[in-house]
This record gives sequence, structure tokens and C-alpha cells, in this order.
Amino acid sequence: MDRRFLRQLDWSLVTSTLALGLIGVLMVFSATSSPTDLRFDFATRQIIWLTLGIVAAVVAVSLPLRAYDGLAPYLYGLALILLLLVLVAGTEVFGARRWLGVGSFRFQPSEFAKLATILMLARVLDQKKLDLHHPRTWMKPALVALIPMAMVLRQPDLSTSIAFGVILIALLYWAGLSFRVIILGLLPFANALVLLITNTVWAPAALVVGALAWTRPRVPALVLVLAVNTVVALGLPAAMDSLKPYQRGRIETFLNPGQDPYGAGYQIIQSQIAIGSGGPFGRGYLSGRQKSLQFLPQKHTDFIFSVVGEELGFWGTGLTLCLYLVVLLRGLWIANTVRNNFAGLVAFGITMLLFYHLMVNVLMTVGWAPVTGLPLPLLSYGGTAIVVTCIEIGLLANISLRRQEY
Repeated sequence: MDRRFLRQLDWSLVTSTLALGLIGVLMVFSATSSPTDLRFDFATRQIIWLTLGIVAAVVAVSLPLRAYDGLAPYLYGLALILLLLVLVAGTEVFGARRWLGVGSFRFQPSEFAKLATILMLARVLDQKKLDLHHPRTWMKPALVALIPMAMVLRQPDLSTSIAFGVILIALLYWAGLSFRVIILGLLPFANALVLLITNTVWAPAALVVGALAWTRPRVPALVLVLAVNTVVALGLPAAMDSLKPYQRGRIETFLNPGQDPYGAGYQIIQSQIAIGSGGPFGRGYLSGRQKSLQFLPQKHTDFIFSVVGEELGFWGTGLTLCLYLVVLLRGLWIANTVRNNFAGLVAFGITMLLFYHLMVNVLMTVGWAPVTGLPLPLLSYGGTAIVVTCIEIGLLANISLRRQEY
């Protein structure tokens, strides 16, 4: 049994994950060290968390798929309790209450809540007679995602709260919701983004007209879409005013980093300098100047990809992104080939969640997305994110092993 298990394990997924974990340990060590001052404390903790994550992944692989279906409501309920505890008695860091702490130990429940929400949504959507043509069937899955989303937004953590929306849309699509309906649902958000970037009414209006011409909705849906997008366009200034100063600053900095190069735009500018100075082959491991001279903030967490770009260059970042691509493609293949509908939903949800984290973090470092607190999976320093990501990879490997089961 052991030999057959090892032969059937998805080694492309496993080796890519282990390689990313190793790169993460090496880059955390480099980000927190310099050629004259080697620091092992951060890298040592990263190794401990990665080891715990591997153990948790092995446990995730060993459980039968039906166990996750049965555990989903309990894990989801536990996640909501933990999120509530964060709001009541969480540890505040940098003005946000996102962690539960006991002594020096800190745990971020929102990372666990994302996985629990995927499992719960998969259970809710795993129905033979599910009819997503009727909006009333969206209510229950929407409620499952919006409750933790609202609780995380209250912390506040905007980027993580958006992840719950990404999970909801991804699983509704995989469950059979029309892509045209999804386009119409996302249109108000795209409308707001285009309005912010262009600061004109013509561009978002053209976007709405183009989307309606392509999707061709019925008259009631057409009226609803036009009404919602009009409200978004008119209410966007008030919505911007209601944001917290740091949230509004991130959006303004994303639109124009140069307007405050020594303040809100400092992180993005220094990150772009770091990545751009890497060239084809990089400055060399441990030789990055931006991180050694303390120009690059949050270099071992949010901006770890900037260190990769500066020290390993184009080819190093390319190799790292290729490893991520292997993980994502294996996740999509697993979701597409598994016979169990619940397992397929879980696999697709995990893959899209990893894709969201990857895209937001990488685009942030090159100035194409607002600065957020989303970690880069398996590379950024942090215990909760690494352990939960390893569990997610373990779940994908589990589903791959049992993809012939119903």
C-alpha cells in the first residue's frame, strides 16, 4: 500500500511545493540578513513552520474525502468563532486587529477561515439538482461567504476580505453559473476601477455598453445592471470618503505612486527599484542593496518577491513563477478530472485562492496593484499562512489520489 501510495502521489504538485518552500526559507534568510550580519532566527522559524505544514499536509492527504464533507460545517463554525474572538480580543498590529495571541504565539484566523469557507461552499453547492439560473439559489452560498467576509473587513483587512468574494465567484462558476452572469455581476466593480483610473465618465460608460452588448441580458436584468452601475458611479466619491485614511492612501498611491514618493508611494517605488536593478541574473544571493540598506520595507513578508527579483533577477523570478504555474495547472487538472463533485469544487476553490494571492502580491510589488497585506504563498514569512497553504496543497494531493472515487 505504501509503495502504491507513493507511486500515485502527484509528484509534480509535491516537488513544486517543496521547491517553493525551500526558496521561501532561503529568501527569508537573505531578506533578514546581510553579507556582514547573518541572522538565522527568522529562517529557523520559517523552517519550523514549513515542517509543521508538511506534517499537516500529510494528515490532509491521509483523510478520506467524505471526512471533509462531514467536517465542513464544524470547521466553518469554528472559523466564525475564531473571527469573532479576533474582533473582541484580538492582538492589534499596525492599526489592524487580525491576530489571536497567547504570549509570543500569534495565529491569524482569517487564513483558516478561507479554507473552511471553501469546504462549506463546496458542501452547499454539491447538489445534483442545483439550479443556478434562479437568483434565489445564490442566497445560501452568498451568505456562507459574506459572513466571514464582513467579519474580516471589520478587522479591517480589505484584501483578505476580497478573497472570500473570489472564492464565492469561483465556486459558483464551477458549480455551473453562466460566465455571462458573472461578468454582469462583476461589472460594477470594474466600472468603479475604470472610473478611478481614468477619472472620466466616458470610459466606464463604454465598458458598461460593451458588456451589455456581449451578454445581451433580458430587460429586467438590463434595467437592474444599469441601475446598479449608475449608483456605483454616483456613489463612488462618497465611498472613497468613507474609507480609512490608510485604505484611501493605498488606492491613491496605486493610481499615482509618484505623488508621495517618501510617504505612501515609498514602498512601491523601492520595490520597483529592487526588481528593476536585478537585471537578467540578479545581484547575487545575499547581495541585494535595497534590503541590505533598509530601503525596502516589509522585505521578508509582503515584499519578499522584490528580494527575489533583485537578487535572482529575471531568470530567478521566472523559475519561481514557473513553479507556481505548475501548482496552479495541477490544481486545475485535478479539479477537472476528479469524479467527486464536492472534491472538484474544493480543488478549484483552493486553486483560485492560491492564484488570487499570487497575482495580488506579485502585481503589488511591480506597482500594478495597491499595496496589501496578502502574503506570497510559501515564500512570505509567517506561520499561519504557511501551515494553511500546506494543508491546501495536501488537500489537492488527496483529491488527486482519489480522483476516481465518487
